[in-house]
Amino acid sequence: MMTMKTGIDAHCHLEYMEDAEGVAKKVRETMAGAVCSVPDPKDYKKILELRKRFSDCISVCLGIHPESFFKYNEREIEDWVEFIKNHKKEIVGIGEIGLDYAWVKEKEKQEKTKEVFVKFINLADELRLPIVIHIRNGTEDAFADTFKILTNQNAKDVVLHCFSGNEQQLKYSLEQGYWIFYATIICKSDKHKRLAGKTPLESMLLETDAPWLDPESKELINRPWKIARSAEIIGKIHGKTIDEILKITEDNTKKIFRLEL
Repeated sequence: MMTMKTGIDAHCHLEYMEDAEGVAKKVRETMAGAVCSVPDPKDYKKILELRKRFSDCISVCLGIHPESFFKYNEREIEDWVEFIKNHKKEIVGIGEIGLDYAWVKEKEKQEKTKEVFVKFINLADELRLPIVIHIRNGTEDAFADTFKILTNQNAKDVVLHCFSGNEQQLKYSLEQGYWIFYATIICKSDKHKRLAGKTPLESMLLETDAPWLDPESKELINRPWKIARSAEIIGKIHGKTIDEILKITEDNTKKIFRLEL
């Protein structure tokens, strides 16, 4: 376990935790920080208020998940974009955004999510903020479409949240200079252990995606400090201690999100 206030959870969802304030307090006490990504406009208020009270340890990204998009009309999406612009000083990134073909299966809807994806990439470019990318394959290849869009838009400061691609997609991502998030699913997944072994530590960040992906169970009880479990596994793969992995990934997280925690 952690022996000092080291480590940043680069991606979690405090908005889905009933004990969000208690979680933030424990993050303050035991970690360098946590980044909360808010992918649904309805959840922003709770998290921005929490950020004001815990600005020394909680940072925020705002975006729209490809699943969430269809709950809102075009005017509401435009209002959300304007809201983000007006609150750019309170956030450190745009996300999570991207393509999800497991949940968005209809071709027409997939094309619409591509349009929204491009809109938010352009927003990130305008605000000079990194983008947190969600990619999930279905019967069609969301990775190929995502990479094509990122290239066409000349996207910068790209981080791939909860990376689930294959070795070829990992190799391509690293060649493009993308940052790779490894979630606590690595505690259960041999595939992710193999991928982590092929990922240079200087390109790696740790996340929980909490409350999902708990290392021990299927319950929604994952919490930011459980990145230590991932750090232990990755440390064994790369020949480092837990604290060394936590510090390296903390520094990487501070670099990409320009944090001053």
